[in-house]
Amino acid sequence: MTRTIFAFNGDFESRLALHWLVHERGQEVVALSLNLGQGIYLEPLGELALELGATAAHIVDRRCELLHDFALPVLQADAVYQGGCFLGSALSRYVVARELAQVAAEQNCRRVAHSSATRGNDQVRLEAALAALAPDLEVIAPVRQWHLNTLEEKLNYARRRRLPVEEPPARPVVIDKNLWGTSIFLEMLVDPWEEPPADVFTLTRAPQDAPDQPLTLALGFEQGVPTTLDGQRMELPALVRELNRVGGEHGIGRSDVIEDRLFAIKSREIYETPGPTLLRAAHRDLESLVHSRELLQMKEGLSRRYAELVYNGQWFHDLRRALQSFFDATRRYVSGEVRLRLFKGACQVVGRRSSQSLYDGQLVSQANRETFDDHWAQAFAALWSLPLRVAARRQAPTPPAGGWDTP
Repeated sequence: MTRTIFAFNGDFESRLALHWLVHERGQEVVALSLNLGQGIYLEPLGELALELGATAAHIVDRRCELLHDFALPVLQADAVYQGGCFLGSALSRYVVARELAQVAAEQNCRRVAHSSATRGNDQVRLEAALAALAPDLEVIAPVRQWHLNTLEEKLNYARRRRLPVEEPPARPVVIDKNLWGTSIFLEMLVDPWEEPPADVFTLTRAPQDAPDQPLTLALGFEQGVPTTLDGQRMELPALVRELNRVGGEHGIGRSDVIEDRLFAIKSREIYETPGPTLLRAAHRDLESLVHSRELLQMKEGLSRRYAELVYNGQWFHDLRRALQSFFDATRRYVSGEVRLRLFKGACQVVGRRSSQSLYDGQLVSQANRETFDDHWAQAFAALWSLPLRVAARRQAPTPPAGGWDTP
């Protein structure tokens, strides 16, 4: 019997897929479930997998790996896809793919499987990552092989076999949650003009329902790594959890965006990312204090490209790795504190400090006559204007028929 390592998250599709692999394809299935901060008790997943036919079920905690190995590099790269996607779902697939490849190698297994949807990005992210990590692995996606095309066909399959699945709600909502945020997809929300229902949000309050008093907090960084909250040192998972909590209470991190999927299909996505939103605001502001203008300008464009690579399933691409070396180099001086004020869905930077700061209050003071005296300033202005003066004399444009004052 062929053994298959199956990424099992317990949702409707994955339950059908596990049963299908065992009973329709005759495979020995080892179920693998990861704790990435979904906020639910995962132990019953093991029992469910065994009930569906798995010969073994493993549940492993990879919350620290998600944050340190994947989310932290994204934060340090200031990478947000198309301005609204903090890439939490994409990052979780890379963790899953790496774990699948590792378990397959440990168990001398040459086949893995997943139940990602055929029209989504996640199937590509998983399979591209697996191709990079273990190119000889065979990857099976039951949702692309079975003949269950509609929800009713899937339900009938489950009913006939008396599988432990729940009847879908009248308004199905797909929630993909981990420590780096939540992605919400509402099947019935097909009109981009329609407002999302208030009850689909799980991490954040509506801004109008947030506290009437602002909250001020201070985030500390050491070489680009968030290490303290209000002066108290915290491990990264605990820090992110606390920022998700307080940010959510104050309505921080909600976004409703139209984004381009990997296949260039326009998609409406709803996200809740209170913790990442606060961390990014503080990190970017601290960078503005310690980085030169030229570095900040270069980093802006590379951050967008980095986000595209991560979104499009190319975490293990050589370009992403090369860009990572650049962003790692920019972390050297990103140490200090940033003070944030949270109020009714808004996050405002109200202070920052760093021993590596390039800001000098004396240099920008209009009263500083020692560094910038009048003669120096006059000479600089004349020199700076010189190329424009030469161009105006030798390449003077022809005035319009009515003169330069013509509108």
